Amino acid sequence: MIPLLICIVLLLLLLLGGVLWASGAEMPRITQGSGIIEAIPDALETEPSQPSGQLILLSYRLRYAQSPQAPSGEPPDAATICDRLDQVIETIVASGADIVFLQEADFSSQRTHEIDQLYYIAAALGWGYAARASTWECRYWPWPLKQPAGRIRAGMGVISRYRLVQNVRQRLPQARPYPPLVARLFPSPTVQMVDVQCGGTTLRLLQADGGAHDVLESRRQLQALASFIRDVQTPTSVLMAAQPSSLAELSTELDHRFRVVTDGASSAGIAQALVGAGLNPLETRVLSVEAPILGHPPLVLHLRWALPLMGMNGSV
Repeated sequence: MIPLLICIVLLLLLLLGGVLWASGAEMPRITQGSGIIEAIPDALETEPSQPSGQLILLSYRLRYAQSPQAPSGEPPDAATICDRLDQVIETIVASGADIVFLQEADFSSQRTHEIDQLYYIAAALGWGYAARASTWECRYWPWPLKQPAGRIRAGMGVISRYRLVQNVRQRLPQARPYPPLVARLFPSPTVQMVDVQCGGTTLRLLQADGGAHDVLESRRQLQALASFIRDVQTPTSVLMAAQPSSLAELSTELDHRFRVVTDGASSAGIAQALVGAGLNPLETRVLSVEAPILGHPPLVLHLRWALPLMGMNGSV
């Protein structure tokens, strides 16, 4: 009996050690908590001209460029991954975007052949500024069983024509109370905030991701996100890439300090972004692409700085 108990204890210790090892990866070039701003070396021969009071933002959920998979169930090879990223780049260029939000991007993961998808896109665009926020880091992911994904380094990022002057990563609570060791193996719900310097105007741009779930599905998550936004908001703040189903409730949590922007595709419209009082949304549209990565077409938001109100005598 005692030898059996010893074997069980040893097996449990080995399992615990394996979980700790698999979940213990840390991203290089990412400082704990706040992330790091990265400039693409030699991407710009000259600084871009400053925007004339307006910008075009684009948000794209990449799904790690893994979907759709081949009918055989085999994971995509490196050439297929690059082809899909090239299609994303073509979409970005055609949209006329100045700043791009990317969600679910791999940062040199084994499952996608060590391709740093954020840098791949940024280098192809030739824009000088990028910032990443890690959401998923583990040394070994054992699923699917036939062909385990192995090491995963992934997250979201922002690529910009214009100078990024701040990048902050804030964790949100999990939708469900996973055991701590199990939670470390899954993507973490996260909000990323970057400041973009556009001439004399600084835009504060935020994007949120639900981690292992497509939506921020718990009230606790929405309250944590609202609390963070409330502390950092400015009149020129924009929140994109939070799931549409949660934006109306999030606006209520924020006491309607942000304007809810809809896509305008239907009479009701679907909430797509929250925009501060210092910005005017000119157009919001969901792009139709020939080969969408999986159910998440890119969103384009065209913004203009709000003009100050003038008094009768011309005073502001």
